Amino acid sequence: MALGLVACGVVEPGGKLPPLPEPEPAIQLAGAITMVADADRNARYLGEVKNSGDVVACYINLSINSFDADGRLLNDPSNTQLSFSDLLGETFRFSAFSTKTQDNCVSPGDTGSFDIRTDVPIAKVASHVVDIPCGHEEFYAGCLAAKDQPFTPPGAPLVLDGAISESVGADGRVVYSGTIRNVSVAPVVAYHVKIVMTARNAQGRVADVASAAMDDQPCPLAADAQFSCVSLTPLQTWSFTVPLSITPSATCPGCFAFHINQKMVL
Repeated sequence: MALGLVACGVVEPGGKLPPLPEPEPAIQLAGAITMVADADRNARYLGEVKNSGDVVACYINLSINSFDADGRLLNDPSNTQLSFSDLLGETFRFSAFSTKTQDNCVSPGDTGSFDIRTDVPIAKVASHVVDIPCGHEEFYAGCLAAKDQPFTPPGAPLVLDGAISESVGADGRVVYSGTIRNVSVAPVVAYHVKIVMTARNAQGRVADVASAAMDDQPCPLAADAQFSCVSLTPLQTWSFTVPLSITPSATCPGCFAFHINQKMVL
């Protein structure tokens, strides 16, 4: 009895299989970007990115180019690249013996917020194009932790001590406030503790992003390699106030997300 072989898929002329579909980018936009005018009436872009991959991604950055109605570029493309800096992320690492840092890390399934300011008048903007270099497969490896410095989750568990309060400041703008506690049982100290607040409107789009940190400086190391950062020791609390640039009509009660960031000693 003869057995027939059935080929799966369509073979192109010449005996070649069709190319495989391109994989989905690991780092993607999480929802639509919001474009608003800043105080100088220039375009300001707000939004979130999501890690859809299966490993932690760090050093995330993106660029946004603005175009007019005729398709002409309105900004200098060399100035569109924006690192997230320490706006978001799960941990920021530093050591007295190394200048290496690991910033902007987002775990699989998690999101982080961005706020891109431009010098382009918003009245001239007809469209914009977003590029996330580490969202492309060929660049994804560049967004992962270095092999000699693998990602390490924060050592000090930081939690909200109660609920986040929503109020209106004297200028009529939204203010978030609350308290963060270091609940570590072991003596693990957190440095440069920072909270990032992402306000959304009723449609779920990002309306504003703002933050507050325990120390005013970005927590550098002193020349003598002694840590020059304000610390949050076990069971200690820090009360924060985060003023936004929007009025209550631009958001809704409870329409916010937050990230608590910290630096840690290796």
